Amino acid sequence: MFKNIIFFIFFSLFLPLYGKTQDNYNNRLFPEIESDFNLKKKVASGSEEVIVTSNKYATDLGKKILEKGGNAADAAVTVQLVLGLVEPQSSGIGGGGFALYYDEKNKTILNYDGREKAPKNIQYNVFQDKDGLPLKFFDAVFGGSSVGVPGMVDMLFNIHKDHGLLGWDDVIEPAIKLAEEGFYPPERLLKSLNNEKYLWRIEKSKKYFLKIKNNPKKIVKNQDYAQTLRKISKNHELFYEGKIAESIINTITSAPNSGNMTLEDLRNYETKKSTALCTQLNKFYFCGPNLPSSGGITLTQALLLYENYRESKKIPEFKLLLDILRFIYHERSLYLGDPAFEIIDEEKLLNPRLLVKRYNDFTQKKSIPNTKTKLNSTSHFSILDKFGNNISMTSSIENSFGSRLFVNGFLLNNQLTDFSFSGKNSYGEVSFNKVKGNKKPLSSMSPVIILNKEKEFLLSLGSPGGTAIISYVFKTLVDVMYHGLDPLESIKNGNFIRKGNKLYLEKDRFNLQEIKDLFGENIEIKEVPLTSGIGIIIKKENKYIGAADLRRDGTVFAK
Repeated sequence: MFKNIIFFIFFSLFLPLYGKTQDNYNNRLFPEIESDFNLKKKVASGSEEVIVTSNKYATDLGKKILEKGGNAADAAVTVQLVLGLVEPQSSGIGGGGFALYYDEKNKTILNYDGREKAPKNIQYNVFQDKDGLPLKFFDAVFGGSSVGVPGMVDMLFNIHKDHGLLGWDDVIEPAIKLAEEGFYPPERLLKSLNNEKYLWRIEKSKKYFLKIKNNPKKIVKNQDYAQTLRKISKNHELFYEGKIAESIINTITSAPNSGNMTLEDLRNYETKKSTALCTQLNKFYFCGPNLPSSGGITLTQALLLYENYRESKKIPEFKLLLDILRFIYHERSLYLGDPAFEIIDEEKLLNPRLLVKRYNDFTQKKSIPNTKTKLNSTSHFSILDKFGNNISMTSSIENSFGSRLFVNGFLLNNQLTDFSFSGKNSYGEVSFNKVKGNKKPLSSMSPVIILNKEKEFLLSLGSPGGTAIISYVFKTLVDVMYHGLDPLESIKNGNFIRKGNKLYLEKDRFNLQEIKDLFGENIEIKEVPLTSGIGIIIKKENKYIGAADLRRDGTVFAK
């Protein structure tokens, strides 16, 4: 454990940030597993290559891909497929994600949207009881109805097709070999299994994971996953049609709370590729993901507001950061959703003049409804290759162990529980995030890339944490880009998040009395485990520094 953790950041640096918090608002969610602070291989620097992932197996095998002449796109496929094996509770081919890819040669950043989508024939009231009331969270999560059409395999294929240098089968082979030969279960997987309640209710799911739980020091092999990857390495479309697809559908339709996904839903899935959402700020060019990830818009809003108010001496910086968070979560609840189904006025949302006016009006309100704080199981990695390309990618199956449905060696997601259960937002109005067939639920995944004014790489960043991701990333951006803080020092700082009139603080990290004095009695303060998973690569002079969050199993390679 660190003895030099900075407890009261806002005194000297004024920048702690948001953290992961239990959904205490409605008692639906428990926090992600707490982790002790761990210094092993958490930071490294180099002049050419950097890999930051949430697991050593993934980092090491990504490194081997780069050594074979591969680039960031090649390594990303290997890293993600390995993560799906060694931390299946967090992400995998049964889920989806968002990725930003910086092409150094063309100085462009592309957004790859591999977000899961609802089956075509899903019912609008799928997460309501017979009286039309929202289900309890885990009543909705558990089983087949929460599973969205997985986008991960198609997204990885498209990233590799557009940018990769090595063969598709070459970048999948390391994950196949690891699944066949085995791995030692990581600490967070073991802790997650010991904390898990629902996985054991499904006979087909529990056998594999029960063996890991009961034999924590033994090598784990996953031959079913290896066979699945072997088929995908020959043709990625075999995941979306044929025997793998049939197994997915049979599992969903025969599970508790059965879903109505069809083979047609799987066959019709397509990754969406677009130019990333980019904004020129005072000193750098910020890029984030497009909707249905809310991270791009909300973080752009947060940075525009921060630059507008940061020189003001009237507001302590810690309070400013929290006021901004409170506002952008309010905007998220009211105005964001899948743009293929909802009219989203991005120009209005990001217009600096209109943004400042809405913020000023909002800060005058003493009380607003609390938006729900959801923590899901997610992973992030960043890779910089010797060619100057970078990928920043966040992936997820939503809750820890997703829907708890285990098929062909991987878990299926429960991403559809990211929709509004009632079809309404926090204000009782019709939500832009209501359930609809073929629609994608709103996400908070926030892989970001920052360039200088010449469009040269400066930083890539992301984190797991559900809706708390936005806060973690905002905190880190302020720390390292505006205050020049070392990335590892930023990671050490306590996390925080503010939604409505609730302030969540990483427990045992803040002086509660001084925060109460700062905000008055109008705010409800809760101390909770806020287990971020920051992965960051930043350019400092002529070298690149990679840092992984001390709260998790992540490691860094640099050359």
